[in-house]
Amino acid sequence: MKSSFIRRAPVNETFTVAGASLTLCRQPPHPGSNGLILGRSRYIIAAALVALAMGTSLRAADDTLVTIDKKTVKGEIKSMSKNEVTLEKVGGGEVTFKTPEIELIRFAGEPIQFNAIRNQINNGGFQNALNAMDKLKEGDIDRAEAKHEIQYMRALCHARLALGGGFDVLTAGKEMRAFVKDNPDNYHVLPANEILGDLLVAAQKYKDATEYYKALADSPFDEYKMRAGVATGRALLAEKKFTEAQQAFDVALELAAKASGPVAEAQQQAAMLGKAACLAETGNPDEGIKLIDGAIAKLPPEEADLHARAYVTLGNCYRKKPDSAKPALLAFLHVDVLYFSNPQAHAEALWNLAKLWNDIGKPERAVQAAQLLKDRYPNSPWAKL
Repeated sequence: MKSSFIRRAPVNETFTVAGASLTLCRQPPHPGSNGLILGRSRYIIAAALVALAMGTSLRAADDTLVTIDKKTVKGEIKSMSKNEVTLEKVGGGEVTFKTPEIELIRFAGEPIQFNAIRNQINNGGFQNALNAMDKLKEGDIDRAEAKHEIQYMRALCHARLALGGGFDVLTAGKEMRAFVKDNPDNYHVLPANEILGDLLVAAQKYKDATEYYKALADSPFDEYKMRAGVATGRALLAEKKFTEAQQAFDVALELAAKASGPVAEAQQQAAMLGKAACLAETGNPDEGIKLIDGAIAKLPPEEADLHARAYVTLGNCYRKKPDSAKPALLAFLHVDVLYFSNPQAHAEALWNLAKLWNDIGKPERAVQAAQLLKDRYPNSPWAKL
């Protein structure tokens, strides 16, 4: 019996691979076969090979700016400063974004590995990100902005590791200072100043730290002014200047009260925790505990860092009260069990747990907490006390 198959005419298909547009002629397959699928795959592969042969690299064709509310804009970066970035959109027209609005910029021509590196950093995989950066060759990065980007990402990873006790604080500080000095008009400069201040606080250079926080306070953005108030308050708190610290936290609270949105809410809760710590240190731990309980009730579940800080502060407040070892222990255990992703808070919680387990007659648990502190955070100041 003759087949009823009627041979169809060749079909032209256009593929875009690695930025190259190619039109190929595809013959329809014999009926009953899966040649349609396989044939299409072969042509896509062929298109990729041709594109590569033409010298088309697997790199983005446009700059891509992503805002903190996940809006994506493609085009060409026309200008950049520490305060704003202007981009000429695909299709025409310029748009300017203030730096607090920007989550990230993917630069045209940057290595494709940058995306994975950014994801590792966002997920706290700082060492994995560094390992990935080490695999890139100097010739892989030719655009100046991309070179600045990897300089910042490397400095950021070292800074985060140092703040968590996994890298030398002074070395990380020098690296971040070099980025700020080399790239005064980069959109990362204000966050870099904040991180520099944090590193100086960790090195107990409190006066120097406040100078870097001042760069945020002097910026035109309330978001950064709030962050400066909280960061300055924490530095003064670490320096045991409790009255001045509370004043800095009150400034941040005043700014947050006039603003709205998740950033303002997060900074408001951070300032509230700082104020609670000051109250505990100046003889009012009960007032501090009330503030912290209120803050914890308002914190969204995804704010793991603030939860960690809240429970550390709560534990410290209870340690200022007589006969409160058990509620203090419970507060620090929240960090050890639930919020250990914040290395600074976790290290402080482990140090306190080692003391409190002894206080309630469980020395074996005290030894475990102390050993975990030394093993996980060997460079943390808490491991050296």
